[in-house]
Amino acid sequence: MEVYLIRHAQTKSNLKGIDFDDRKATNLNKKGIAQAKKLAHKFVKVKIDKIFISESRRSYQTALPLIKLKSVPVVRDARLNEADFGIFSGLTFEMAKRKYPEIYSTRLVDKWNYRIPKGESFKDVSKRLDSFLKNLKKEPSSIRTVLIITHGTVLKVFLVKFLKFSLKKADSVYFKNTSSSSFKFKNRKMKAETINGSLYPIRDTLKNKGISQR
Repeated sequence: MEVYLIRHAQTKSNLKGIDFDDRKATNLNKKGIAQAKKLAHKFVKVKIDKIFISESRRSYQTALPLIKLKSVPVVRDARLNEADFGIFSGLTFEMAKRKYPEIYSTRLVDKWNYRIPKGESFKDVSKRLDSFLKNLKKEPSSIRTVLIITHGTVLKVFLVKFLKFSLKKADSVYFKNTSSSSFKFKNRKMKAETINGSLYPIRDTLKNKGISQR
């Protein structure tokens, strides 16, 4: 099975640099809508058997131009939702650091396990993805190519799971809006082919501090 991992198109929150974005409510901005249309044309000639998206508006809006061009089953799956950032939601890193200095500092010590109050940890997201991948592997053999539209934190956890990256290394990877990364199931394992459209190993994907990745 070929798996394409896509980060949603640009939102107003991305452009404003909101690092801990709302899980569902954010819409694409004008540039994001154009990016979604461009993404659709990129994949229009690819035989896609199924599209999986998170429950967020931005994921659905990213998929919509492709849905209009191709008759493909679309599945909304809560397990692909962005991490729940709890009390950090709607804040930049600097805002969270100023408003909740002790919580912010504690999280940095062990980001994988630390659960933001009223939110999730990276480990929580990983557990969701374990369940999703277990189901994905059970798809019938007729499902040969799938496209997954999700979020920055989820994509980083995919790197930890698929490529055995440390969280620190995965966290340094910048997933551009509508960037595509491709993997193949081979011998019951996932093998990376491209990351952000570049051949793996990763090149030119280090974090761009100008735009949020959520």
